[in-house]
Amino acid sequence: MIIKRILCPVDFSEFSHAANEYTSMLAKSTGARIIYLHTYLPEPLYGSPSLFDASQKERQILKKMEETYAPTIKEIIASYTVEFGTPADCIVHYANEYEIDMIVIGTHGRTGLQRVVMGSVAEAVVRKADCPVLAIKSQSKVLQES
Repeated sequence: MIIKRILCPVDFSEFSHAANEYTSMLAKSTGARIIYLHTYLPEPLYGSPSLFDASQKERQILKKMEETYAPTIKEIIASYTVEFGTPADCIVHYANEYEIDMIVIGTHGRTGLQRVVMGSVAEAVVRKADCPVLAIKSQSKVLQES
């Protein structure tokens, strides 16, 4: 399997940081580039969304992503993008549209009632994505010992 593009969805949680570690290692070993993706649902202002407010919000998110996430290995090429919509649907759609070879996603590891109420983005992505998905629960001993 040739991996040229790895999608790393981020939500600014500790789990996204763990996924970034794995993504960076995979990118280094395969020569792939990383695409960091954040999704959000725009909040309508007074009943109707404003394109100006949406583009301003997108710029703010992109800036925060660039400040927060970067490959942990310097020679890896990365890009950043923001999509509007429900996270799982946006991630799967982006992966299909841009021919992503692998998705590395952090998962909160919710179980029971919490998972039923909040849902699991990672689980939905694993079910719906056409490409391989690596779900990272938290920093593993392998990363901590490196």
